[in-house]
Amino acid sequence: MDATAGSKLIPRWDRNAALLVYIATFMFGAWWAGNGFIVGLFRLLAPARYPVTVLADIPVDHGPDVASAVAESVTVHTNALSPGTVWMLASADFVQALTISAVLVGSGLVLERILRGKPFHRVVRPAILLAACGLAFGSLLTQGLRGLGQMAAASELNDTINGVLVPGFTFDIVPVVAGFGLLGLTYVIAAGMRLQRETEGLV
Repeated sequence: MDATAGSKLIPRWDRNAALLVYIATFMFGAWWAGNGFIVGLFRLLAPARYPVTVLADIPVDHGPDVASAVAESVTVHTNALSPGTVWMLASADFVQALTISAVLVGSGLVLERILRGKPFHRVVRPAILLAACGLAFGSLLTQGLRGLGQMAAASELNDTINGVLVPGFTFDIVPVVAGFGLLGLTYVIAAGMRLQRETEGLV
């Protein structure tokens, strides 16, 4: 099946809509990735310019109808962080930018082949692997580095902020699970490719 014949399997309006959605997503993702690289670079050059958010436990005054109120995070601009802590936070920015780039490239290759009517092309599986590994391991590494940086920052700054900071970090498991889900999809693609090879020439 050639590209022209394959593309006719997808209605023109659906192709155009998918293309527009991807272009919009790509532009936003490219801006996000580029911003991550810039933030990481300038965080190293001028740490106080870009804040670090750390966990906290700060009681907040409240009215009689509120049982309790606690502020659970503090955003800090400071030059007092150690070089190691700054590097961990900047590395998280860099890894996040690379993760976004990998997902954009992988999803773009997959969409291009689908729009050509070749969802089981040999390029599709490595493209999904690229996006899936980026999403799963990239988000895992990003959150790990940023979390270690936040914990280190909380320890270093706690004495200067009235002892209210908590050495810890939050973890979002959703992108990691989504990445491993995409990895499972590669086995479906591999099965489809084998089936396509076995049925070539039968029709």
